[in-house]
Amino acid sequence: MKEVDIRPEALLSRYLELSARDATLCFSGVDREERSCVACGSGKSHFEFEKNGFAYASCSRCGSLFQTPRPPLPAFESFYRDSMSGRYWAEHFFPAVAEARREHIFRPRAERLIEMCDSNSTAVNTLIDVGAGFGILLDEWRIQRPETDFLAIEPSPSLASECRSKGFNVVEDIVENVSGYRGFADLVVCFEVLEHVFEPVSFIKSLADLARPGGHVFVSTLSVDGFDIQTLWEMSNSIFPPHHINFMSIRGFQYLFERAGLEIVSISTPGVLDVDIVRNSYFSNPGLFADNRFLRQLMANENHAARFQDFLSSNCLSSHAWVFAKKHEKFL
Repeated sequence: MKEVDIRPEALLSRYLELSARDATLCFSGVDREERSCVACGSGKSHFEFEKNGFAYASCSRCGSLFQTPRPPLPAFESFYRDSMSGRYWAEHFFPAVAEARREHIFRPRAERLIEMCDSNSTAVNTLIDVGAGFGILLDEWRIQRPETDFLAIEPSPSLASECRSKGFNVVEDIVENVSGYRGFADLVVCFEVLEHVFEPVSFIKSLADLARPGGHVFVSTLSVDGFDIQTLWEMSNSIFPPHHINFMSIRGFQYLFERAGLEIVSISTPGVLDVDIVRNSYFSNPGLFADNRFLRQLMANENHAARFQDFLSSNCLSSHAWVFAKKHEKFL
């Protein structure tokens, strides 16, 4: 898989352009408040950079990168309800790549997650997908394990409708507001949402609340320890406020899930695009690594780049992180 397969350049450029506009239109003049680390809770951090009018800091304790000072929650809620970039993603970007993402992302994702559950002797009779989007992950899981009971939690009316059209039960709300499903699921999954949320600890606790005692919670998200983010830093397209505001380190994930009352079973980074993302940035800007002979050599050799990607994925150095955790039998 290449980056262009799931993020065509023209669509991505337009999405990033609209996100930058939304950063101004939706957040200008809004008061902001300094935040402690969203992963470990430490109050010690240092400024890193500003992008689209949003400042980011690194935690001095765990190394997580997070947006601070942060606008209040109502400003983000308003942004997600009615933003140009949000509408563009739902109405243009994702529909254009939905089937490519099914093939390259959702089908392998469902297969890998099923294998992970089987290897941990985790029987999944009930599954909740938080931030289910178009319902493709549930659709692919159903093909593999049709006996599973499913629930989609999706706050977007248009995306919730897509899930219903595929025959899934849907709760149309953010997970923090969901009631009536406490201890419901053997497995709660959440893909590519944590980087967006206002308060990660509360969010993870809400996921845990949906799992039965002894059940599991799975989250995939971006990690600041990943090669492409570390290399490109503020120039990384993965860092684009107001959408992406949290980037946990591997150590930060450990703190975050422990604070939420969960026991981490495994943390892995099965990402495959880090090197391709950096190569694309290098080819579009040949002066990017003018002072780094090693990176220039690596980017120029596709065979070396592929092997280096394998190394990154195997050593928790990809920016695409998977966290698999267990809910304690006595969860408070």
